[in-house]
Amino acid sequence: MFQDKYVAVIIVAAGRGTRMGSDMPKQYLTIAGKTILDTTLYKFEKSNEIDEIILIVNKEDLEFVSENVAGSYEKVKSVNAGGSTRMESVFEGIRAVSNNCDIVLIHDGVRPFVSYNLISSCVEGAYTHKACIPVIDVTDTIKEVSGDGTVRNTLDRSMLRAVQTPQAFDYNLIRDCYIKAVTEDAVFTDDASIAEFYGHKVITIDGLSRNMKITTPLDLRIAEIFASIY
Repeated sequence: MFQDKYVAVIIVAAGRGTRMGSDMPKQYLTIAGKTILDTTLYKFEKSNEIDEIILIVNKEDLEFVSENVAGSYEKVKSVNAGGSTRMESVFEGIRAVSNNCDIVLIHDGVRPFVSYNLISSCVEGAYTHKACIPVIDVTDTIKEVSGDGTVRNTLDRSMLRAVQTPQAFDYNLIRDCYIKAVTEDAVFTDDASIAEFYGHKVITIDGLSRNMKITTPLDLRIAEIFASIY
């Protein structure tokens, strides 16, 4: 609970992890003796603000996760099969959230180093502003490149931010936006993009540099180092 508001989190772990180059989906790989997914789930299980966890996994993993993972966490209320895209998977989670939900967070299952403070800040941001995302500064120079590989423009780095999860929303706001997006077969890169497209203001808060998304073998090696620190 936060200010008497019921808070749910949708943890999206339905990917197959093709860029990891492993036969096993990346969320089930281990860091410091625990799976990435378990490490992520533990943070939300122990967060004071979170009342409910909705876990979205690949349909082929549904039975395994339901029987071997979900039972270890009291706040996991349901395990649902994801869709063919991340957007479809998130929508399944939105539909599965309890009817009394006020605020919903949407988080990548392969971002295990989210902190309790960041979770709390995202919830507070959604409570105050209805839509809130964590961001970090972009340190590299970013160039816009044309199809033939030539540089079209150098973007102003001071105006750019890299977006993380959890992204947090007033539940009714993001549910209504997703219903519109699915009905219109629209495609978006993240959850905040959907809220932005349908006219809602999204505020940003400071993210964490360690709140990385584990995607490649190099990410996994870096995560092992982070796990020994955090």
